[in-house]
Amino acid sequence: MKKIYALISFLVCVLPTGTCVAYDLVGTAALSEELVAQHYTINPNLDAVIVVDRTTPTFEYQTFYCAGSADEAEGQQGRLHFLEHLMSGHDQIVIENGGYKNAATSHHYTYFILRFPKGKLDLAVEIDSERYYSTVINKEVIEKEKKIILTERSRSLPNLTRRFTNYFFGLIYKKKSFNALGTEIFIKQLEPVGLKAYYENFLRLQKRLVVVIGDVDVNQVLTKLDETYGNEQIPGELSDKLQASQFSNPEILGRKFRITSRNLSISKFRKSWYTPSLGHRDYAGLLILTTILNKTANSLTSYIVDSELARVFIVGLSYYKGFGLMSCAADLPHDTSSDAIQAIIRVELEKIKVISEDELDASRNELLHSMYSEFYDRSSMADSFGRAFAHANNPLLYPKLLKNIKSIRRKDIPRIIDQYLTNDNSITLSLTLPAKEEPSLIKKLMPRTPLHYGIMILIFAGFLTLLIWSKKKLHRKFSRKANEYVAESDA
Repeated sequence: MKKIYALISFLVCVLPTGTCVAYDLVGTAALSEELVAQHYTINPNLDAVIVVDRTTPTFEYQTFYCAGSADEAEGQQGRLHFLEHLMSGHDQIVIENGGYKNAATSHHYTYFILRFPKGKLDLAVEIDSERYYSTVINKEVIEKEKKIILTERSRSLPNLTRRFTNYFFGLIYKKKSFNALGTEIFIKQLEPVGLKAYYENFLRLQKRLVVVIGDVDVNQVLTKLDETYGNEQIPGELSDKLQASQFSNPEILGRKFRITSRNLSISKFRKSWYTPSLGHRDYAGLLILTTILNKTANSLTSYIVDSELARVFIVGLSYYKGFGLMSCAADLPHDTSSDAIQAIIRVELEKIKVISEDELDASRNELLHSMYSEFYDRSSMADSFGRAFAHANNPLLYPKLLKNIKSIRRKDIPRIIDQYLTNDNSITLSLTLPAKEEPSLIKKLMPRTPLHYGIMILIFAGFLTLLIWSKKKLHRKFSRKANEYVAESDA
């Protein structure tokens, strides 16, 4: 198919009236009987994945830049998130055309979402190209956006889970302070010249992927992308360097970290094992293991939650640029020891080593059903292509994962557990109260400010006054009764 397409492209180029196109077919992948993903290169720094799906007269248009918060320099995180805000404008024109938009910055990619009714492809490409070529970066828009982002940041500070997660990924990526939003000081000092240079010399140099899914014509999409981006030539040295990123802090493996904080209502626990990434066959086996451990009954998760050892317990598997992490995360009561949770995890993993064929098939089928369902959610499908492209430079790895899942056998399970899910291949992080601080009802109710002390004194004084008043009233009552009794006796 590639050879035929190359021959057609050559003939078009040499014909006197023809126009030479820059795009080329890289590969295809069948997602189901109805859906086929087609992967093209548009130029050296831009690829496209197109999936025709005519079930509804709309289409999804997502653009992924292969750089995220983990790729930013120490102490300078926040610029990509700031640029994401500046680039994701066009609110009015999107609304007027019945569309939807969104944007986000992840660890290794920044992405923009557009969704329009059928027939609005030219508009989607126009908005996308304006973001890429001519985002407005001046003092006025920067000062306006600073207020929005500082508000967003202040609202995120009380979020215990986010702070715990940021600390964890600071260890993973060897950063003292990991925060995709950036510090307050760093955000306040951002200025037009520096942001413009970062936009031109960093973000626009990264490899990009455009994903178009829905009621579209493939030739129209390719023609429009080629007209807009086909002749663009951008050096790719920086993006190649980022693509080669691997697990950046291997010295943390086998270690336990504990951080403390006062006034916690719960403790936090996370244990993560270093694993292969999406393209590796063993990743499929680990995904099946995750499904087994998360079953609603007779599983690690159900046992820990039903026993009230944890308020929340989740087993997950994620992939990043060059590596994966399988994690157990929990919200624990203060009287549950993280060591006890780890011991239960180890016992459960040993049990799974002797899993039956029927149990393996049931978990595999449950997993496949869930993954196939995602193919009928266009946004989820586009996200799977984008993440695979950003992390492994191959957007069609997700369909390959389905084949790998079907290839896993019972004998693979104990090998995978012994090879990857060991203590010396893991990082353990706990967030707890300080060692000498034990929670108690009295301590929780104890006043901690002069205002609280004042309120408590007023309450005590009121109670004392009431007590004295009641005592006097009772005294008068009994005195009156006594006098009446005496008077009656005298009579």
